[in-house]
Amino acid sequence: MLEAIQHFFENASVMVRFVFVFGLVLLAPKIFQRLKLPGVLALILVGLAFGPRGLHLFRENGEVLMFFAILGKLLLLFFSGLDIELDELKRNIGKSLRLAAFSFVLPTVGGVLVGFLFGYGFLSALMVGILLSSHSIIAYPILVNLGLARRESVAVTVGATAITDIVSLVLFAICLPIHTTGFQWSQFLIQLAFIAAFIPAIIVSFRWLGTRIFKRLGDDPAEQMIFLLLVVGVAAEGAELVNMDPIIGAFLAGLAVSSTLPNKGIRAQLDTLGNTLFVPAFFISLGVLIDPATVMETVQTNFWLVLMVSGILIGTKLLAGWWAGGLLRYSKTDRLLIGSLTIPQVSSTLAVALVAYESLNQQGERLIDAALLNSILVLMVVTALLGTILSQRLANKILEQQT
Repeated sequence: MLEAIQHFFENASVMVRFVFVFGLVLLAPKIFQRLKLPGVLALILVGLAFGPRGLHLFRENGEVLMFFAILGKLLLLFFSGLDIELDELKRNIGKSLRLAAFSFVLPTVGGVLVGFLFGYGFLSALMVGILLSSHSIIAYPILVNLGLARRESVAVTVGATAITDIVSLVLFAICLPIHTTGFQWSQFLIQLAFIAAFIPAIIVSFRWLGTRIFKRLGDDPAEQMIFLLLVVGVAAEGAELVNMDPIIGAFLAGLAVSSTLPNKGIRAQLDTLGNTLFVPAFFISLGVLIDPATVMETVQTNFWLVLMVSGILIGTKLLAGWWAGGLLRYSKTDRLLIGSLTIPQVSSTLAVALVAYESLNQQGERLIDAALLNSILVLMVVTALLGTILSQRLANKILEQQT
């Protein structure tokens, strides 16, 4: 049966393959979301099923897929920056900073300790902490539908998410060149100077440029789209020039232009382009690279590492929400809701983990190894499920308390 399907795809026309792949990209995530599973997992499984260890529709390191995947990875981080409205962040900045401090420090320290416990060096252990410190509020649409998006505890959590994402990416930008070129005080200080200059330069210049360009472009969506894609490309290339990963530049570009978009229509069109074509290609390419036998062997061999990474993340995020919420005098339900909202680790965490895995030092060693990457894959599934279910139940409890 498998050979017959494989033979069919090998002899199918380009158009048949195109229609089939796009059908999967559109339908598979929706099916998974109905099953309360993250949509990105469906795309990874598509890559796995139709990659070199499946039906051979996608080739490992195939030029077309990798080109789309690179753009998808950049757009994924650009969207993360775009979701952060700096003006909106200022409203609850004090409370968001307090929550961010707990939500960043506790998982980071926990992740570093796990790294040391399992014999990793300082940079790799710190990378574990960085990966655990950020979070993806994938349950936010549920709260919007229930009318809880403007609740103070939710707004503060959104602000804290923005802060932890920024801080974790800055730390990642520092770690990456130290790993690839080695630590020297002179290079370290130069890199810090580059980062200190690059971040405000991108944010200030692109915000200024976006405000003026959008006024001149008027309501032409095609020109607006081209401008935003150019912004992503220039920022990504600029980051690479100062020895930072391009995803950092893409994130900063999104952060810079988030408040300059003339209307919601252009964001919706950009979402359609990115989330229909490029971002799915990134997750499919990740699936193409995965060898299921190796993953299962790694998980079995490193069972306690996988368990500890997931356990530390869930425990520290819930603890951070409970302690910070207590300081902010929120109810017990709100404190638990904050923790559940910050548990999921999905898109941007996975993108950063993959970049760290692909980063080699002069001895050919990776910043994080296969065991850690697979632990993050397991973490993505577990936290997406747990965070969404907990958030849904706690949101319903808040609504019951209000009536």
